[in-house]
Amino acid sequence: MTETADLDVVILCGGLGTRLRSVLADRPKPMALIHGRPFLDVLVDQVVAHGFRRIVFCTGHHGDWIAEYFGCREDIEAVMSHEPVPLGTGGALRACRHHLGSSAILVLNGDSLCPIDLSSFVAEHRRRAAVATVAVVPADGRSDGGGITLDREGRVTSFHEKAMGAYLNAGMYVLDHAVIGHISGQVPCSLEYEVFPALVGHGLYGSVHCVPLHDIGTPERLSEFQLQYARSHNLHAQALQGGEE
Repeated sequence: MTETADLDVVILCGGLGTRLRSVLADRPKPMALIHGRPFLDVLVDQVVAHGFRRIVFCTGHHGDWIAEYFGCREDIEAVMSHEPVPLGTGGALRACRHHLGSSAILVLNGDSLCPIDLSSFVAEHRRRAAVATVAVVPADGRSDGGGITLDREGRVTSFHEKAMGAYLNAGMYVLDHAVIGHISGQVPCSLEYEVFPALVGHGLYGSVHCVPLHDIGTPERLSEFQLQYARSHNLHAQALQGGEE
């Protein structure tokens, strides 16, 4: 058994996706097609590639799409936690806590992807004995996500959603199980606006990764990722064909 095989993964995929309604009215945002496959399927491939097997999907709007699709994947244990009304990212995580048995949990946003080594990310969290660890990427001037600053030891010194910071929240977290028990029962509740800012100075660390952060939150970003993925897929296919000649 790998170090990650017994660790639960939660994918937050219950958002309404209101900014994508003009191009994605019939399905939940994470099920947007990327080169013929749902975006969420691409994210799950990353999870599986690093040894994780048990995934809790926190679903909401059109959650039946996700339940039907991932209930058929044989390489994972798919568990559905459906929210009949929007709970926010923190509320959804709190609502699924009865499905979680591991001492730490890997939590991923279902509408973003960052190509990091997830098993090393978990190992870093454990090595530091952190309460929570957030994967971050250089902000490069962006202020449309979670703006984060770190000290020399990697501790988060500020966390402000939709604000400028040295780093940007990549939407990937490792949380000790105890953190979930302390999430407010108030609904909706946000990890980004309420939980993480309250953990600053209390064991919240950042894990820096100098890699691209992809999200599909707007029609423009969805289109951009569709083009990038198709291009890389075609180049890979061409390379394989060239090797066979």
